[in-house]
Amino acid sequence: MKINPKLKNDLKRFLMDKIQEERSIVSVYSANLLSNEDKKNLANKFKELDWKKARFEIDKSVIAGVIIKIGSRTIDLSLLGSLSKLTNTLYEID
Repeated sequence: MKINPKLKNDLKRFLMDKIQEERSIVSVYSANLLSNEDKKNLANKFKELDWKKARFEIDKSVIAGVIIKIGSRTIDLSLLGSLSKLTNTLYEID
């Protein structure tokens, strides 16, 4: 079965646009629901991120703070993340 080249290119362009759109979505994980003021503070702190389509999700494993994911990039501002960094630093000192 032969596929129309124009249809193939259009489909490829559509899929690439969807992948790019998905990679730019900001996902924020926190232990509790964030207030509007918390969300504004995050948007002010990370102005380079597109907050229009941000997803805010509750994840009890975060304990305190937030974890921000954008595509494959992760910004860990959680208590657990800070403790892990501290543990790694202590092992490096030893």
